[in-house]
Formats: sequence, C-alpha cells, structure tokens
Amino acid sequence: MNQVRPREVRIALIGLVLASVFHATPVLGAILTKQEFLGDFTLVDATTPLLKNFLPDKSEYSGFVVYSEDGTLSDWEVNVNKLNLNLKLDSTLNVNSTPDVDFELDSGSNWNLVVDFGIAFDAPKYTLERTSSSEITLTGEVGRAGTYIYQDSAANITLSSSSTSVPEPNSLLGLLFGVGAIAVSRKAGKTKA
Repeated sequence: MNQVRPREVRIALIGLVLASVFHATPVLGAILTKQEFLGDFTLVDATTPLLKNFLPDKSEYSGFVVYSEDGTLSDWEVNVNKLNLNLKLDSTLNVNSTPDVDFELDSGSNWNLVVDFGIAFDAPKYTLERTSSSEITLTGEVGRAGTYIYQDSAANITLSSSSTSVPEPNSLLGLLFGVGAIAVSRKAGKTKA
C-alpha cells in the first residue's frame, strides 16, 4: 500500500505555490478595430453601355473590416444587395478560386480593401475604400465588361475596439513547475513502494 510521504507532499506544495505565484493576468495583446458600415450606394460611373444598362442606380449595402493597429486585416465582409454581391473572408464566387486580398490602412481610420479574383483572366476585382470620415466607395472591375463605381458620401460607420490576450511567459513557467513537481512526487512514491 502506497503511503504519502511528507517529502512528496512538500514537493507538490512547492510546485503549486510556484504555479500560483507565477500565474498572473495575461499580457494585453493586439488591439483589434472593427469598422462596421452600411448605407445606400449610388452608381457614379460605368465605363460601358452594357454596364450602364445592366446595373441598378442605387443599392443598399453593409459590411465590416477588422484589423490590428499595424494594419493587418483579420476579418471582413461586404454585401451589396441589388448586385447580389456577398464577399467575405472565404469567398470564391463562381470562379472557384480564392481571391488575392490586399488591405491598406491609411492615416486615421481610412482604408482600402482589394479583393481580386484574377482580373487578368476576366474574373472580377473589387476595391472597397473608406476615403473620408463617412465616404465609402466600391469599384468593380469585371474584365472586358468594364468598370463601375458606386459611392456613398454619408455612410453610417461604427467603430469598436477589442483586445486579444496572450499568456504571460511566467504563467506558463509556473504551470510547468507545478506539473513537474507533481510528476516527480508521483515517481518518487512509486519507486519507494
């Protein structure tokens, strides 16, 4: 029958104390900004008669971009109702290819999002940008069919921030000490039995 020895108890307690001492609040990680936008687009330009006749003059739209302070894009989505355009992080459209996505954060909170499905092969390319405090512009390039531009100079834009947390190295070190101490005490108990 195995008996718990005082030495094993002390080792386990030391490990638990170290774990609790080193366990601290996680370090603040990246701050993420989410810009949600919605409004009504108005067609301001279409380069070919085909597009002028085919595209609606106005359309409701909505979407968001989520990015870190250094301009790294982590999530996005754009929906333009009357164009039946629904673009998001895992979009493939009908071209069955993942687009090249480029995001540039300008001064302040202005940005430029380019979603390119391969314009060189007649697949569409979309550029969505916020160029002023409340202006959103959508440019669609649809190969030989031409280019169109929608704009909303009074977009409803909402900003929110959140922060990600990463475990502090000391927390992980303390937990490793604790687990190690318990493992040593169990091994010591088995060899003495």
